[in-house]
Amino acid sequence: MTLLSATRELSADARRGVAVLAVVLLALVVAAYLLLAWHSAAADRLRQAEAEHDMVVARTAKAASDGTTRLTAADEVAPMFLDGATPGLAFAKFQSIAGDAATAAGLEVKRMQPVDTGDGEGALPYRLNVDAEGSIEQLRNFLADVESRLPVMFVTGLEIQPASAEGEGDEYPSESLRMTVRIEAYGWRVQP
Repeated sequence: MTLLSATRELSADARRGVAVLAVVLLALVVAAYLLLAWHSAAADRLRQAEAEHDMVVARTAKAASDGTTRLTAADEVAPMFLDGATPGLAFAKFQSIAGDAATAAGLEVKRMQPVDTGDGEGALPYRLNVDAEGSIEQLRNFLADVESRLPVMFVTGLEIQPASAEGEGDEYPSESLRMTVRIEAYGWRVQP
């Protein structure tokens, strides 16, 4: 109370000076807080990067000490890639494999749409969006099948929503889902 009453006795210019001083002090406190928060976040990122680096070094050392073998020219890697004389044939095989996996899982495929990845040579990524309906169990079976088979395929995107319209109640929403699954695979062609 005495500080407030003391500032009332000051002239208008002095009160403005005290107000400016208070604002400057507040700005300095906020700047110091932001600097400390930034430094803390940077230190956390550094610790995480160091931990990841240490893990990679440890795994590399373990692999070297275990004597694990690396791929050589004699290893058969072709089954890991989509095969096809042309990109179109490779993509058709990709669609067929994804469609068969969805059907085997019990999903009802509504649409399969290729996702453009541009033109490329050699190792060419193929992407496919699969729109389907089914249960969470069917989706789980589909994802497990896709990611555990040859050729190697990766699920790179997944959107799930209830199949019932908004506002409609569904007693078992996990039994009726609408989903879009993005799958990626690579084709490999020997260049002439």
